[in-house]
Amino acid sequence: MKSLPCLSQRQMSLALSLYIGLALNSANLMRNAMAGGGLEITSALLSAIALVGFCYLLISAFSLFGQTLYKTLASFTLLVSAAASYYMIFFNVVIGYGVIVSTLTLDTDLNGEALGHEFFLWWTLTGIVPVVLLWCTPLSSSIYQRMRGIKHMPPEYASLGYSSLKYYARRSIPILCCLLAVNLCIKTIVHLTENQARKNNQYTASIGGVIAHSYLPTNWIASLAIYVHQLGKEDKSNKQLFDPSKHFTYQPPGTLDDLFVVFVIGETTRWDHMGLFGYERNTTPLLSQEPNLIALRGTSCDTATKLSLRCMFVRENGTADDDQRTLKERNVFAVMRKLGFTSELFGMQSEAWFYSSLDANSYEIREIIASQYAHSKRPIDDMLLVDQLEKSIHKYKQGKHLVVLHTKGSHHLYSQRYTREFARFTPECMDIDDTCSREQLVNSFDNTVLYVDHMLKTVFDKLRDKNALVFYVPDHGESIGENSHFHATPKELAPPEQFRVPFLVWTSDKFIAQPQNQQLIANLKKREDNNFLPHHEQIFDSLLGCIGYSSPDGGIKAQNNWCSDNPTSMAFDNHPASLSQR
Repeated sequence: MKSLPCLSQRQMSLALSLYIGLALNSANLMRNAMAGGGLEITSALLSAIALVGFCYLLISAFSLFGQTLYKTLASFTLLVSAAASYYMIFFNVVIGYGVIVSTLTLDTDLNGEALGHEFFLWWTLTGIVPVVLLWCTPLSSSIYQRMRGIKHMPPEYASLGYSSLKYYARRSIPILCCLLAVNLCIKTIVHLTENQARKNNQYTASIGGVIAHSYLPTNWIASLAIYVHQLGKEDKSNKQLFDPSKHFTYQPPGTLDDLFVVFVIGETTRWDHMGLFGYERNTTPLLSQEPNLIALRGTSCDTATKLSLRCMFVRENGTADDDQRTLKERNVFAVMRKLGFTSELFGMQSEAWFYSSLDANSYEIREIIASQYAHSKRPIDDMLLVDQLEKSIHKYKQGKHLVVLHTKGSHHLYSQRYTREFARFTPECMDIDDTCSREQLVNSFDNTVLYVDHMLKTVFDKLRDKNALVFYVPDHGESIGENSHFHATPKELAPPEQFRVPFLVWTSDKFIAQPQNQQLIANLKKREDNNFLPHHEQIFDSLLGCIGYSSPDGGIKAQNNWCSDNPTSMAFDNHPASLSQR
């Protein structure tokens, strides 16, 4: 077999740069170029030049560490870029921090459902094959070796009287040209885009950030860097977070000894696919018959599970407004523990970092719950959480008890979220490798809503004879298109449907029968009648407020408390522009 020709590392770096910067980005570059007129075409062309330049700078930097590390780091860049390109090309996914953090989570069950035979075929052809060729290609000496001394300078340069400084200056010309090209291209795109925006009197997001999120490998590198940085921040103890229970006074309405509070965290379910809100299909036949249910069309604080779990249970501004939603405060569940509640959490997901932040008496992740049914014929789905709820209520039958249920809800693969008797809308999208039409995806998604309807009704049934309050709020919405089913788009770029989540509050007859609760629920009902638009950032104040807590020193913001009689908060939308304009 004829061996592959020997290449210099500069030649290999250029080949890899053209492959990653142009070939793997070609579909997105073409898509963006065809999205509009001259500005879009110019921006795509300049982006292509900038991408090749950036890739050359990145891969050339690998040469500083020797040939083995050069090939190792280049292989890693190739494999990750090839994997990301599959979802960018075929599903039009924006690779942001939310996608990276969802990929790197320990939840292998949900991650595995996003991988099919077509993905592995694509990854093999576009990632593994180039990596094999890279390792089989002999390379000449690296920059690392040449930096070790003048003796490594090629004889032809030494004979011409080159000093080591002059030699390396000459070798740096391609690097300097790439730096200049990248800088000039980005500045030109920013200038053209901002001029167009001013001309049309439009607001424009950070152009550099949009470009970084749009193409390989800058999208996943930037997001991975944020993720690594965030891991360091999350190593801090919760004791370093601001604890509202230590800085504010929370006064209970009276005795709460027999109260059960259940918070069901939904997953991906959208209010505009629920019959309860006027959707053309009756996807919520059971919820629609609940007389004690109040339903509000709401907005999520972010578009990925881990990000929303950070920002939806703390006070408004309890997280930083950065891509990673850095936590600054303790969540409402931890505060309820300080107020004397016992609590348990049961999750069909594996967000252990979040579960531990509740300071619950105990929590169980999906694998622990599923192991209890390993030898039964029951499907491993959200209905198992109802069994855990029943056990928890029996265990803490004295009351003043909180149960948090973290569901799989409407997460793709949709058809795996419900049992066959709930496959009411057909045809469905049944397999990750299927090329599914929008109709199939919507049918399957709507079937998941039917199952959510069934699950919530069963939760209510377990609590009807008790003094109970139930909240149901999903973490984010979902974009559904032709062979497309994704969320986790950076919040600045995300379409509206990724923020659409229902806010449901159910109360038992015993809860409503108590005089102090009747006015609270009446206030909440007024908001429903006024088409009030709640936001995740109000859950902290509203959960405590609807239980009946008050805070004379500002621990509960009346404007964010759905159960308060504050006239300002009764308005159609009383939120700051940063919340209202999502």
